[in-house]
Amino acid sequence: MTRNAMPLVDCHFHLFDAAAGMPAARYRPAYAARIEDWQRLLAPLGSLLYGVVVQTSFLGTDNAALLAALRASAGRLRGVAVVDPSVTDDALAAMQAAGVRGIRLNLFGDPGWARIGTAPWRALFARVAALGWHVELHTGNGQGGTLLAALDAALGHCPAPVVLDHFGRPGAEGSRDAVFEVAARTLLRRQVWVKLSAPYRLPPGTDWRSLAGAWSRLVGQDRLLLGSDWPWTNHESAARADECAALFGWPCEPGAGGDAPRDRGFAESLRWRNAAALYRFDL
Repeated sequence: MTRNAMPLVDCHFHLFDAAAGMPAARYRPAYAARIEDWQRLLAPLGSLLYGVVVQTSFLGTDNAALLAALRASAGRLRGVAVVDPSVTDDALAAMQAAGVRGIRLNLFGDPGWARIGTAPWRALFARVAALGWHVELHTGNGQGGTLLAALDAALGHCPAPVVLDHFGRPGAEGSRDAVFEVAARTLLRRQVWVKLSAPYRLPPGTDWRSLAGAWSRLVGQDRLLLGSDWPWTNHESAARADECAALFGWPCEPGAGGDAPRDRGFAESLRWRNAAALYRFDL
């Protein structure tokens, strides 16, 4: 099976209408991110295309566009929503039926993310865990260790897996960043998955291939996911398409993720098998 004949799951991209967003959003793109444009970007990388739509920051808890895309996808898309503790059980059930498989925490501006340790948030985590969902952590560079520790403590005995966005967003220390040590401790209590996505969001000069290898050794090759982060909001550039091609091609490179050359099984794991397991695609 050639690389392009394998299924390909893009585990992190966004969809939205032009100028959409909360009134207080710091950034509201003037353009629309349409499913057809995403398909056109990824088509050269894989002919059997699936994807995970992640709720973008500036839409807040308005998941309407995400849910509409999932319902129209004939099973080719899954979703990661943004909700707060006020979300009803009926709303969660509707999201589950549409294809949502996790929630994303994007709480910039909350010192220490203190709110996630409160009773309403702990109750929310228990509710989403009962649906079999995960909790996705979006942080700034160098903040991952502190915030992952806070999230793990807030989850407590709740069995929800944790997914780290964008290589876990380490700081300038790279694979020596505290997020790796905290992730190793978190692994004693729950699954930790890592999205290899958006290398341009890392500190300048970061070797993303080295980070990918470090995460592969820590969490295991079956807990790595690939994501384009399209349409690269606030980082739009023609260079992003080439970066995506390099990222999605990395599992097929000799020695990717370790010291020995990889076979087709490694590429299949990162291109679709891992995503099928976490997001429950019927592949």
